[in-house]
Amino acid sequence: MNHKSVWQQEAMPESTLMPGDSQAEAVVVGAGLCGLLCAYMLHQKGLRDIVVIDANEICSGVTATTTAKITSQHGLIYAKLLKELGQERAKQYLLANENAIRQYKEIIEREKIDCAFTPCNAWVYSTDETQLIEEEVRAVQKLGMPVLFAHPTELPIKTDGAIQFSNQAHFHPLQFTRRICEILTAEGCRIYTYTKATGIEDGVMITDRGKIRARHIISCSHYPFIDKASLLFAKIFQKRSYVLALQNAGALRDIYLDGSSGGFSFRPYGGLVLLGAYDHKTGHESDVRHFDSLLGEAQGLYPQAQAAFMWSAQDCMTHDGIPYIGRLKNNIYIATGFNKWGMTSGMAAADILSDLIIQKENEFADVFSLEHRELGLQAKSFCKESADIAGNLLAGLTHAVEPVCTHMGCAVKWSLDEETWDCTCHGSRFDPEGNVISGPALKPLKKSEVGKG
Repeated sequence: MNHKSVWQQEAMPESTLMPGDSQAEAVVVGAGLCGLLCAYMLHQKGLRDIVVIDANEICSGVTATTTAKITSQHGLIYAKLLKELGQERAKQYLLANENAIRQYKEIIEREKIDCAFTPCNAWVYSTDETQLIEEEVRAVQKLGMPVLFAHPTELPIKTDGAIQFSNQAHFHPLQFTRRICEILTAEGCRIYTYTKATGIEDGVMITDRGKIRARHIISCSHYPFIDKASLLFAKIFQKRSYVLALQNAGALRDIYLDGSSGGFSFRPYGGLVLLGAYDHKTGHESDVRHFDSLLGEAQGLYPQAQAAFMWSAQDCMTHDGIPYIGRLKNNIYIATGFNKWGMTSGMAAADILSDLIIQKENEFADVFSLEHRELGLQAKSFCKESADIAGNLLAGLTHAVEPVCTHMGCAVKWSLDEETWDCTCHGSRFDPEGNVISGPALKPLKKSEVGKG
């Protein structure tokens, strides 16, 4: 089966190559949902000369592989944020994501976008104990949002309880972004594909197709292309997860997530149920066939169902669970590390960054800022990932390619699921011949000298 998502049946705008050197008021790196929304927000707030570039096709990365849940319920995060950040900043995070849901509704109504936008409830459930769920309910209530502890009834598994958020939603992400592209191009925004950003020099974006001189440079690529200079490679890591779109699995109204890491995710789309599971750090668990395992789980949950689509997703994770959104330095801005919640985080990033650029105060910006991050939230994850990187800096295996990532020299491992070389440290991916599929690596793997001569 082709590992394309259910969303990728939607035809996106044709590719347009950058013709050479250019200039703009703002250049956005990344033509996924976040980058396109940044361009849209900037245009709405008065900027007119905007360029968007992408190393691949429009919305061919994370936006194409999301489960497209539009929710402020990001797992069991609010009890942790309340404890570590205090009530004011934890509430900022909650309200920023609630505001993102409202902005989707407003944009879809204003622009008359047909994208299967469907209001629903969102649930995080437990199958074994409810203490963490109950703590989350108390935390969110303390932040001023009405939520419920309840027992979902439409899942094919027994739960011990769940936290329910109302007025959340799901949609078709590529139908939405296709219309945003049409609006942008009609207003004169230039969107260039197969144009790879390689560096920045004194207000000039360097690409493999020429230079773009711009007053404002915004990095909305999946993994920041400027990671070495910013040290973001030490602050974010990447995870993979797996999804099946099931036919004949019955009706489903709401969206669901297991509160335990690696548990099931559920959401409806049309007559399908999207079943997700098995998140793991990219380049790890390389000897496991996750799709086969998930198909087996699906057969047990929905005996009459068949998989119509199957695909995997790769997400940038931060050590404290909060995205990096804000000014990196001078006229350079960044949005990354959405922790699997890119629909609301991408909208929040577009709102915050566009306000920063037009020098308007944004009430949600502080909690996402690249400065003043709380070490207590980051320490455990940072130490674990640092030890993992140190243990994977060298590779002693023999292959047709040298299994050493061209980003920072970490080992790459072969994925049985998708027949790719995946970096064990920062999540770069390469095809069987060693060509780059996704960064942060920019160069292909070196060919092995074994067997030559």
